Amino acid sequence: MNKRRCGSRMLKAACFVFALAFLGVVCSAITVEAAIPQKGSVAVLVKGPSEQHAASTESIITGQLLMNGYKIVDPKVLNRIRRDKAAVLALEGNVDAIMKLGRTYGFSTLVSARVEAGAPVLNEFKLYTGTASAAVMATASNGSRLYADTVSGKQVGYTPDEARQKSIEAAAKLAVERMTK
Repeated sequence: MNKRRCGSRMLKAACFVFALAFLGVVCSAITVEAAIPQKGSVAVLVKGPSEQHAASTESIITGQLLMNGYKIVDPKVLNRIRRDKAAVLALEGNVDAIMKLGRTYGFSTLVSARVEAGAPVLNEFKLYTGTASAAVMATASNGSRLYADTVSGKQVGYTPDEARQKSIEAAAKLAVERMTK
């Protein structure tokens, strides 16, 4: 009888170990996909409080996407997209304009962002605190919405301009982080 109990315990332990190993294999096979697909190319359009802030935000988003393995449309093509009248509508979220741009310029995803930055305030340490927000939307060239979010960044700088710029950069980086994870 003791041999049966011992054998039964060993069988239960072996089944438990097998079940844990099986669960580990199943869990490792499950992958979480990013909000935007890495297949195809991505066009990035940004509207900001100034041309400089929009350009720096676009550069940060583009750089972060490249670091995450995304293919970005050629800069010459992106310049043509920016000059297209439909780009203004696309930045406003007009799906028909995004689909038209996608057909014309051949990208698969448009990431559009709108950046706003408040006036930095002097804090108790005699430094400036800047706050910025970025509303980001990713839309497939077929018109389906892939991602939408609003993030904010808050940073400190020695001057109001530095605090504003750093807060915009923080918001842009956070937006890409959320979109690609």
